[in-house]
Amino acid sequence: MSNQKRNILYIALLIVGVVLCAAGSLGYIDSFWSGMGDAIIGVSAVRLVLSVKYKNDPKYAKYVDISNEDERTQFIADKARSWALRFSIFLFCGLGIILRPMGHVAESQMCFYAVCGMEVIYLSCRAVVNRKY
Repeated sequence: MSNQKRNILYIALLIVGVVLCAAGSLGYIDSFWSGMGDAIIGVSAVRLVLSVKYKNDPKYAKYVDISNEDERTQFIADKARSWALRFSIFLFCGLGIILRPMGHVAESQMCFYAVCGMEVIYLSCRAVVNRKY
């Protein structure tokens, strides 16, 4: 995606965030959505500032381009995602096992459903990647 298209996306997200924040301040929606608007405003503003910095600072642009193409960085990111998935699965399984005897059956089932969902997504992605490579 080009820089101009990204900037348009970030501006659109900024507007959505302002609308959510304003609607929450006026009492049309609850504080969850208002907080979500605040978060969207923050992320879009930071992304827009970084986009302007990328455009105006050639040294920073070169650093970002090299970082995005660096094999070591990609390997580390893939490894971190793998560990995060594995940790999440163990966490949800452990939480499901702990919650069951405490009488929180519905919450325990939701933990196990989340693990099943993550496994289905993992197996689907693995099948696609396996075909591709």
